[in-house]
Amino acid sequence: MKHVTRKPHYRDHPLHVSMKRVPVGPSFRAQRVHAAIVGQIAACVARGVRVVHYSVQHDHLHLLVEADDKKEAARRLQLLFSRIAFAVNRVSHRHGSLFRDRHHRRALSSPSETRNVLVYLFFNARKHDIQHGRATNASFELDPMTSAPWFDAWHPVARPPPEAFARARAPRASPPTATPRTWMASEGWLRAGGPIAFHECPAIPRFLHR
Repeated sequence: MKHVTRKPHYRDHPLHVSMKRVPVGPSFRAQRVHAAIVGQIAACVARGVRVVHYSVQHDHLHLLVEADDKKEAARRLQLLFSRIAFAVNRVSHRHGSLFRDRHHRRALSSPSETRNVLVYLFFNARKHDIQHGRATNASFELDPMTSAPWFDAWHPVARPPPEAFARARAPRASPPTATPRTWMASEGWLRAGGPIAFHECPAIPRFLHR
């Protein structure tokens, strides 16, 4: 990311945040690494960092975050990513920088943008599998390396099977994410297509290049 001044942030707009690791590093979807990342998300949420949803991919993270202003977003994301880097380095027995540079973030100012990002986060691994011709039955299961197992606004008919939630949530007893406060992230997105169906597959947003 270029070091340019970020735009002011409007508190009612959730942020889609993405952060990519350095080219040589551990897979974020390795069990111990994933556990370390989610543990730090939960710890930072307890300290007031409002991570509403997340998606842990092989070499990058996607987050849906709320903040009151630009200064709060910067400060709390810096805390989150520094703690994640320390925890991942510890469990991976490595040293040095983990993340490339600055995170990318984009304010979501409409219900359709917000719904699209939710679909993108929950089914990001499915998209990658289909793109690279490696889709399997697992590609169409509930992804335990996202916050999808804690999501409760699935389509009443096209929703994951009940047993999938228990498998994907284990061993965590409570959600590691924050309850959304913004209208856009809590209910506004429903106006752009209704509840999310489990068979959906995201397109690549134009503002992302991965």
